[in-house]
Amino acid sequence: MNKIRVMIVDDEPLARSGLRRMLTKDEELAVVAEAPDGRAALAVFKDQRPDLIFLDVQMPGMSGIQFLEQLPAGPRPIVIFTTAFDEYAIKAFDLHAVDYLLKPFSNRRFSAAVDRAKARHRVRHPAQINRQFDELMDYFRQQDARVATPPPTGLPDRIVVKADGALHFIEHADVVWIEGQGDYLKIHAGKNSVLIRDTLAGLAARLDATRFVRVHKSAIVNVEHVRKLKAIHYGDHALETSDGSAIRVGRAYRDKVASLITARH
Repeated sequence: MNKIRVMIVDDEPLARSGLRRMLTKDEELAVVAEAPDGRAALAVFKDQRPDLIFLDVQMPGMSGIQFLEQLPAGPRPIVIFTTAFDEYAIKAFDLHAVDYLLKPFSNRRFSAAVDRAKARHRVRHPAQINRQFDELMDYFRQQDARVATPPPTGLPDRIVVKADGALHFIEHADVVWIEGQGDYLKIHAGKNSVLIRDTLAGLAARLDATRFVRVHKSAIVNVEHVRKLKAIHYGDHALETSDGSAIRVGRAYRDKVASLITARH
């Protein structure tokens, strides 16, 4: 019996291991690949060409939707989307009859989604799968085009980040600074501080550039929380923020930091 080849794409290791554990119980399925983000998934997809993908919607760097847009030409896989909370995506999935799992999901809901995927795989109507896939991508492109131009009021007053299997809504005013820690970022926001998997460049694109400034290769600071800009040694400078942090200013960022802080104060 030819098994259905499955790939799991999710930035949370526990989510991937949980799905893998559930999938290996089914003798009709074979997990052939896993990936922690969209970019890694693209490389794996080209090698493995899975029949079925469990795809997280929100991932750092490249979202699940962006990953699908980058897939090479050819027969499209069956996709079961997984998401913690995304009303925008769920509306699209319901509209186009695409299956999804809302985290945390039950064994019963998982089994139902897998059974539907198996049925579609047995019927093997690639033209129908491709059409459904293309219609879904067209929907997302149309929605993205509508919001491509920021509204007159500018960027939202809060950021939405994914951590610990949930979405966190953090007010811009509460964010003191953002610290790069390898593949992760720590958002220092008092009691709302969280550790997320993202890049400084990626998060910076979603922030108000008049309020948040890159001060170092591993730090972004909210200038409204800056209390001092002081010289330390050998011409280096450091910022003191409202939470008592001392953040070194990279020499390449010094002039920009000084001018922006002066403008805001």
